[in-house]
Amino acid sequence: MKCLFLPASILFVSFLNGNYSVSTKTSSIILPDASYLGSANWYESSWFGTFFETTNSWLYHTNLGWLYIPSSTTNNLWIYNPDLKWLWTTATFYPWLYVSELKEWRYYSNQKGFYTPNTKQWLNKSDLIAQFTSSLYTSASYSSGNLVSNNNLSAWFDRSIEINGLMLVIAGEVGGQIAVPDEWAKKVAQTVKLLTDPNSEGIDISSQEQMIKVLKGETGTWHAGFSSVQRIAYGSGADYSPNPLTDLGRQSYLGYENFQDSNMMNDMIWYRNSSDGAPNSIGDYDIAEVLEHLMHTIHLYGVPGAVPNSSDALQWDPDFHSGWQTSELYFAVKEAVDNGVFNLADYRDENINSPETYRVVCKEYLYLLNFGMWEFGQEFWENGTLSPEWSDQARTPSGVKELNPLGFSIFNSYIKPILSKPSLSALRSIFQDNDSGISGYQAD
Repeated sequence: MKCLFLPASILFVSFLNGNYSVSTKTSSIILPDASYLGSANWYESSWFGTFFETTNSWLYHTNLGWLYIPSSTTNNLWIYNPDLKWLWTTATFYPWLYVSELKEWRYYSNQKGFYTPNTKQWLNKSDLIAQFTSSLYTSASYSSGNLVSNNNLSAWFDRSIEINGLMLVIAGEVGGQIAVPDEWAKKVAQTVKLLTDPNSEGIDISSQEQMIKVLKGETGTWHAGFSSVQRIAYGSGADYSPNPLTDLGRQSYLGYENFQDSNMMNDMIWYRNSSDGAPNSIGDYDIAEVLEHLMHTIHLYGVPGAVPNSSDALQWDPDFHSGWQTSELYFAVKEAVDNGVFNLADYRDENINSPETYRVVCKEYLYLLNFGMWEFGQEFWENGTLSPEWSDQARTPSGVKELNPLGFSIFNSYIKPILSKPSLSALRSIFQDNDSGISGYQAD
């Protein structure tokens, strides 16, 4: 085959925002069995065709265009195309492509386009993309806002994004610390979209829409008039001077105390978290950081009140919930502690009957339970474990069911119907080592 050279017009640097690089190599990283074509970084796969490969998991396919492939085996590919979104194929199935947006297979031909077996029709790419929106559930409840400058957030935060009931607020250049990058904020926003996908398998859309109303603090919800907020800042509180997490430091950021008092908020998401020393640069740990603290916010301020009876079942805050010691959540936590699943050694007085301890314990328990049911702990925790705080035996649904059946029931009754499990490939395409990866976030 004649070797092709990539024209400057195709390189498309602006699209990738400079997030790719090229270095000459004669063997493909993505498809090691592909043949080198004699010109820098051009290869031909016996089953996938001809492509140009960069060093950042992007490649240019002569038929499919720019593709992002976060990981692969020789015969198995998850593929992200900026227009077609996530696709999956194998050496056995290609040119059949599983189109994630449709949850259906399409046969691909460079000459004819995409074949739909049910209708026996060929569609060009634009017509295929048009099917994405027509086949997916949408409503006014779901909204993906732009990243905007916002002067109403206090001196600490200068930008915001409103996404599916949750307001993300982003720290600016203040207190001797540089600003959180826009793209990191968009990565968090995209993660919220992944967690609140109405088209995900098993989602009860009416309950998920109710969760969004609860997060917003709409009339009739339990924290009506108080919006749910997720704070995003850089490094750690100690990296700011004064430290906004201290009582004295908080008063130094104009408007911050009033902002806290006017909204529902809990933990921080830290960009390049430096709480334990050196700033984090590992993509999987970024995923754990973002998911843990988004879950804290959503579990506390969105999940109770979404599914019918969940307000009574998930009484986590003694200040709001007078019946907390007779709730399903209380007994599930107690069971987890009694059965050695959940170790309270670092939780205040280690007594769940103490209101302050119970409040913190519930927040962490729901996150740990969620990670166990989604099997995310062994993926994203350091060395795949959080023992002894959370038993390694409860990192899977079967382990939770055996050792903490009340927690298993809580998850399936009140969390599974409203929170959608993001795919590992989607998360790892967003969060990569050394702050690489792209958000893929698109505002409405």
